[in-house]
Amino acid sequence: MKKSFAILLALCLFAAVPAAAQIDWGIKAGVNMAEKPSGMKDFKNKTGWFVGPTAKVMLPIVGLGLEANLLYTCTESEMTGNNITKQTLDVPVFLRYEFSLPVVNQLIEPFIAAGPQWSWNIGNKEFSLSYGDYKMKESTLSLNLGGGVILFDHLQVHANYNIALGNTSNYSEPMVGAVDYLFSKKSKANSWQFSVAYMF
Repeated sequence: MKKSFAILLALCLFAAVPAAAQIDWGIKAGVNMAEKPSGMKDFKNKTGWFVGPTAKVMLPIVGLGLEANLLYTCTESEMTGNNITKQTLDVPVFLRYEFSLPVVNQLIEPFIAAGPQWSWNIGNKEFSLSYGDYKMKESTLSLNLGGGVILFDHLQVHANYNIALGNTSNYSEPMVGAVDYLFSKKSKANSWQFSVAYMF
């Protein structure tokens, strides 16, 4: 239900754009540098990657636009000597503002962007580790804040900070001296994302 709602919202945003608005399509790829989940020990994140289509709509208001993406993301990490691979389908939607610079506007154009991101786990969600079990949530909501530059009207370089709005995983392990009682720890992880997009 949440997945259908997010896709429907993105479609509605673009459908509501006036016919006179400029629409650009492209392909985006980049790296994801996740921080260690809060409260988790012996957890090491590796640099992940993402790729997928992107679309940008410039509104009649000068400089203001919308950007929507559909990205496949793969991130690997290690916990207590066990490898964890996270695969998600991400839908980040940005409200962005592009600054028009005199003279050099066709060469370089800076912008700022912010908006929500819906993510769905399409890979393994549960991992049996050496000392316990690690489980990732099926879907998460986060917030992106960042900006970048447009080069030569077609190449877009973008950096943003992804802030998790809620827990993203849960780790549980047996308590020492207990049989049925489990220690459980919920956590969330933020990340830095760096991408390059080519707009056709």
